[in-house]
Parts: sequence; C-alpha cells; structure tokens
Amino acid sequence: MRLPSMEAALRFIIEEHPECEIAFLAGSASKGEETATSDLDIVVFDHSIESSYRESFILYGWKVETFIHNEDTYLKQFDSERSSGRPILANMLSEGKIIKDNGKADEIKNRARMFIQTGPNPLTEEFIRASRYFIFDLLDDFIDAKSHEEAVITLNTMTTQLAEFILRVNGRWSGRGKGLVRALKNFDEEIYISFFDSLDRYYKHQDKDQIVHFVNEFYEPLGGPLFHGFKQGDIIKKNYD
Repeated sequence: MRLPSMEAALRFIIEEHPECEIAFLAGSASKGEETATSDLDIVVFDHSIESSYRESFILYGWKVETFIHNEDTYLKQFDSERSSGRPILANMLSEGKIIKDNGKADEIKNRARMFIQTGPNPLTEEFIRASRYFIFDLLDDFIDAKSHEEAVITLNTMTTQLAEFILRVNGRWSGRGKGLVRALKNFDEEIYISFFDSLDRYYKHQDKDQIVHFVNEFYEPLGGPLFHGFKQGDIIKKNYD
C-alpha cells in the first residue's frame, strides 16, 4: 500500500537515515501535486559523510530518490549548477518541505533561494559562437534528412539544445525534461508558443519551414550561422629545438 507522501518521507528518514541532521522532501510530492508515477525526492544532510552521493529505493509504495550531502558538498553542488545552468539541488532545497531540522534548515533554504536569484554564470562568447556553429549544423542535417526518422532524431537533438541556449543566453536558469519546458514558458510566453508551434508544424504536417524560420530569427541578433573561421581548441605546435 502506498503511504501518504509526507508519512512515507518521515518513515524513510527514521528507518534509513536516523542519524541525519536535516532532511527535505522535494519535487511534486512536497507540493501535493504527485501523480501515480511520481517519486519521492528526499535531500538528506549527514555530517558523517565525506562526499555527496545519491541512492534510490522502492519503499512504502513509492520510488524514493535520495540525495545525500553534508554542509560543504551542497555548496560545491551549487558551484557546479551555476556553471551548468541547471539549479536542480537548489530548487529542491528552496522549494522543498523540511522533514527534519537541527535548527539550520531555514538557513539552507534561504541560501538556496539567494543562489537561484543570482542566476547562472553568463555564457562566454566562445560558447555562443559554438552554439551558432553546432545548431546550424544540426539544422542543415534536419533540412537535408533523407527520411522522417532521420529528421525526427536530428530535430529532437537540436531543439533540446536550442531551448537550453535560449534560456542561458538570456541569463536564465535552464532545466531538464519537463523542467526545461517550464523554464522556457516562464521566461517568455511568446517565444514558448512560437517554439512549440514550429515543432507541431513538423510533427503534424512534416513542414520544416517554421522551425527553420524560428532558428534563423532567434540567432540573427547573435550573428546568425557560423562556419568560416570557427575553431575549437588551441593550436599547439611542436617544438623542434
């Protein structure tokens, strides 16, 4: 039998991590929005561990995903998330429900909220140039695809990268899966609608024109497609002296 989410989370902490100091229930279950396929996301703070790790269980009728940290490793994870542009742990901590507290849980939540407010690292000019090169390379492959299957795989690869880039180049946090969709919608409703309309146009009618137009229009202020002169890596010549 599936226990209620909070009851299951509390029982998990008592039985699996009784020595932990702080714990949060995150994700949809923490908001009362869980579905039949939702899992429990639980962040555990344990000062006895030296490095962070994650572990999964099936208990109490739930899939349980746990993220184990100490008071140093979660800050290192924040540094990594600022570079990747995906505040996964920060969101779990800022939005999660406290299920165990040694008196420092609110401090951690506030730090996570401040971290999210500051945003990710800005993209470098090198990153933007690389996006101009690789997105248009994929776009060419999509246009020239010899079959519907080739076009679909290429389009799926391109549009995930494109959605992430739209957010990051505008200084916004990105996401993964449904988190990426929600982040794009929250950023700009007009871009969100245009983006998915162009995808629907291909998937429903095999019409490539709208997605091609969308990509070209978005990248135009950034300089458009880049091929001639693009370079990655440093040229290191042998020293024969």
